[in-house]
Amino acid sequence: MTARKGAAAKQSNRDIADAVAEARRLVMGRLCGRIPLPELVGLASPFEAVYSLLDRTVSSNEGNSALLIGPRGSGKSAIVHKALAALAAKKHSGGSVNGHRQTVPSSPKHHVVRLNGFIHTTDRIALRDIARQLLIEQDLENILIGSFADAFSYILNLMRSAGADDDETQQQRQQQPPVLFILEEFDLLAQHPKQSLLYTLFDIAQSQQTPIAVLGVTARIDVMDLLEKRVKSRFSHRQIHVHQAQSLTDFTAILKTALSVPLLPTPASSGSTSQSSDPYAIQFNAEVDEILATPEVETYISDTFDFGKDVRQLFRGFIPAVARLSPLEPSLSLSCVRDSVAKEAVSAKLQVLASISLLELCLIIAMKSLVQGGSSKYNFEMVYNEYKTFMSRHLMAVASGGAMKVYKKPVALKAFETLVELEIVRPLVTASMGGDGASGSTSGGGTLGRNDLLAGAAQGARAPKEYRMVQMMLEPGQVVELVADRIDVPAIIRRWSQSIM
Repeated sequence: MTARKGAAAKQSNRDIADAVAEARRLVMGRLCGRIPLPELVGLASPFEAVYSLLDRTVSSNEGNSALLIGPRGSGKSAIVHKALAALAAKKHSGGSVNGHRQTVPSSPKHHVVRLNGFIHTTDRIALRDIARQLLIEQDLENILIGSFADAFSYILNLMRSAGADDDETQQQRQQQPPVLFILEEFDLLAQHPKQSLLYTLFDIAQSQQTPIAVLGVTARIDVMDLLEKRVKSRFSHRQIHVHQAQSLTDFTAILKTALSVPLLPTPASSGSTSQSSDPYAIQFNAEVDEILATPEVETYISDTFDFGKDVRQLFRGFIPAVARLSPLEPSLSLSCVRDSVAKEAVSAKLQVLASISLLELCLIIAMKSLVQGGSSKYNFEMVYNEYKTFMSRHLMAVASGGAMKVYKKPVALKAFETLVELEIVRPLVTASMGGDGASGSTSGGGTLGRNDLLAGAAQGARAPKEYRMVQMMLEPGQVVELVADRIDVPAIIRRWSQSIM
């Protein structure tokens, strides 16, 4: 009896260890982007558009092309992955998608070709990888001598002949299986010379000679401006936009989906309706709900949503806690999550500015005052006048460190140049500037490098550096936080930073 209990305990410990290892692998893969989320929160509309486009190519032999546009981390790759998975499930289940039986026949055989602008830097490299993914083993050295279109057509013909069996009819041999081209980092592929790859793909999709679908994935909203006229003429101009989470509820639901562990059903032969991983999975998911409901985590989620809605930044706060999962610590540690969230909440810019001088801090507060007053761009003269005006009114005030003084303009200019070197202040691209420097006009509101202010590249070498328009790369709330974290700031400067909120 004792031996049986010992064996059962060993088996139970082994099951828990396997469940913890699987949970760590699954959740860590989701947080790091290696495993797609099981549910697309708030992305039903773009998913339906992508799936419908690819399904028409596979089922009806249509030629289609489209661009999937959205910010990084918005779920574009997850949409493509789920759409391809749905097509594969439909092909193997005889027309059943997502577990629901449909009256349409199963999807025919199709091929998927993935290209990435970071990897396929030339059309020749892309063509070789297309042949590799289509399992074309013939030597392409002689084919690559000709044009890109001829070589690509040759590859498609080889694929069609290689896929034909002896017992197929002549009509079936002539019917080429659909090919789905997924072009990641489409904007980088558009920078290839002559854009032969894109022109050939769009031309084949438009001419309906071969059933292909071309889906470009990019984060640049101005990607159409990168295409040549002849490429635009072959493109369908169909654009599918993906937006980041529109509400804090959806943003939190995305995180909860990434951290949750699925419940694995028991084998049907056991005759039980219970679920094998219920004890661990239910407890793990309940602890995830408790952690997400803590005030520190709720504040972290809210701040991340307000700052940029970046899901990847949201996930980074939970990676250390997930990495610590083990049989000895099978659940997420709330203290570890709190520490990770606190570290992620610290701004890198504020860490850089932790050791700046008091004069440099005063110049930052002066720029914040100009921003609060409605000035979106300013120069050193405007910043120094703002600083001098405030200090002149409080010249005789005595703070904790003694009497304050007004630094001379050359000293303040050196401090201003230090902020430029730290990239806290960035020069603006200005097309023209008046003689006083305050009436300059910006062209597109762009910024240049940190050395452009000193080199004169922002507004031309004729403009003195004191009059070149700049912009502070800090939010007003970050300035207040920076002052609050410093213990050597006089009380008068601290009140100045708070009075202009």
